[in-house]
Amino acid sequence: MLWSAMGVREVRHGTDQLIFSGPRVLPRQLTAGWLVGVVIAIVAGVGVFARLLVALNYSALLAWSAGALFVPTLALALGVWTKSSRPFEGLFTALWYIGPLNHIPGFDFTGWANGSQTYKYAMVYLALTAVLLAAALLGRRQQLHLS
Repeated sequence: MLWSAMGVREVRHGTDQLIFSGPRVLPRQLTAGWLVGVVIAIVAGVGVFARLLVALNYSALLAWSAGALFVPTLALALGVWTKSSRPFEGLFTALWYIGPLNHIPGFDFTGWANGSQTYKYAMVYLALTAVLLAAALLGRRQQLHLS
């Protein structure tokens, strides 16, 4: 999984001290890594996005967008804080099995199982994304001060 290495590559390959010593590493490196993860999510789901756009299903488009932002942000935050890809791999597998695969409302970060609650759950996942992104930034800032 491409997302599982987010936030972990530097530590895994022993390049953290070299990368973290660069200028403005927090806004540059972390943001670039996060954006690549988001682009991967968008490319993976572009067919669904096009279908929802043609159908003018705006609440589902919002839910799709929330999912495309949530997954890489979860990977990044867990990678930064745990310095391992395993927590994301386990949690994402469980979330995927419970939510999108079994269509459990609230756990389906793709929005398909949420029915009339799609907008509400999309907003919840967008809020979780913001919290996770802030946590990743805070964790990386802490790593920078320790290096």
